[in-house]
Amino acid sequence: MTTSLTDDEKDDLIRSLTRQLSVAQAESNLHLAEVRRHNFIVSEITEAAEGGIFVRQNVAGDYMWISEQLAEILGYGDIGMPHSYRQFLEQIHPEDLDRAIEFATMRRPVTKASDIELPENLPGTRVRAQKETEAAQSVLSLPSQKPMPANIFTTGPGAHLEFRYLNQQGDYRWFRASAKRYQPEAGPEQIIGLILDIHDVKLLEAQRQAVHDELKAFMYSVAHDLRAPVRHIAGFAEAIRDEDATAEDHNLYLGYVEQSAEKLGKMIDGLLKLSKNQNYVPKIVPVNIDELLSELIDKTRQTEHQAPELVIETDKFPIIETDEDLIEQVLQNLLSNAVKYSSNEARAVVSIRYYLQEAQHVISFSDNGIGFDPLYADKLFQLFSRLYVDNDIPGTGVGLASVHRIMRNLNGAIEADAIPGKGATFTLRLPVRMGGSSGF
Repeated sequence: MTTSLTDDEKDDLIRSLTRQLSVAQAESNLHLAEVRRHNFIVSEITEAAEGGIFVRQNVAGDYMWISEQLAEILGYGDIGMPHSYRQFLEQIHPEDLDRAIEFATMRRPVTKASDIELPENLPGTRVRAQKETEAAQSVLSLPSQKPMPANIFTTGPGAHLEFRYLNQQGDYRWFRASAKRYQPEAGPEQIIGLILDIHDVKLLEAQRQAVHDELKAFMYSVAHDLRAPVRHIAGFAEAIRDEDATAEDHNLYLGYVEQSAEKLGKMIDGLLKLSKNQNYVPKIVPVNIDELLSELIDKTRQTEHQAPELVIETDKFPIIETDEDLIEQVLQNLLSNAVKYSSNEARAVVSIRYYLQEAQHVISFSDNGIGFDPLYADKLFQLFSRLYVDNDIPGTGVGLASVHRIMRNLNGAIEADAIPGKGATFTLRLPVRMGGSSGF
């Protein structure tokens, strides 16, 4: 037996259902607003940290959700990134991928597995599991012909992963990944992670380490090389006290003392100049290299030890945006060396050349002097290091070390090449400043 509803009862039922629907809709909107608020907070936090989020919803599968922000910081904001774990690994630097897989394998428990191996075409992979051997638990055997690579996103204390990633422009940048495991009520265990851009931090670490190593070498050089003239002074001073020494011997010994004291003074002056250049902030201005070189050449001809006939050839130079005081020190040092180390020739030829190459000012100093073995070129730029110790060619071993530091301070570089007995060439590379003139 069925009971029909009256029109009033139908209206009441409709109104009741409408109210319930409205309440449900309001609750749904509240939940949706809360989700959006949380998404906004997460997005803002990750953006402030220069990072992005990824999710591996199943370590046995290839799918890897990559947020738009993560694609952006990894260098693929224009074209996006495929949601593929395999393809993500392909862009990691091979050395870092090796290290990550080995580290992840050591951190997780092992179990028996058969027919488990990493894909042969995965770049940088050295870890291979053999049939019927112990293998990492996350290296799963799937129905696919290609088993999934090992999961590199481990969790727990000290499990942060640092790696270089190849971006769209073909450059590697440093990133750090932190991950956490999550087990939903239904379905496989997931891995949720955050990847941060740490490239600038890694560069600062490398620079700090380079400065530390250089400081150690500097202190060793100072302690070692300053002893020589001090020993000479002490030794000859003791010889002067010898009652059996003649007046002629005394004068000879005093001369040696004066020479050693002068050399020691020059070494200390060089160290002071080197220290000043190390902390000096370049003042970039337009520099007329033609005028500067002309003045330096005149000064060098008047003061430097040189060959009976000295020819100095120069190209035409443009106005270069650089620090005038620093570049003057560099040019003076290289010109002085070229003249000194070709002074044993009857006719010395020093060539100063210029050309523009790939947004760099290139300046070279060549001579036809004694040269050096190019195998020892790097040693030239070490403090107090000289390839030739010859009284006819004075020097302290500070000049080229100072030039090397100045060029680094100017974001440039210096290179050296030579043929023993046939001359040497020192090449400077300075960046062309944005907005600066490279014309003549």
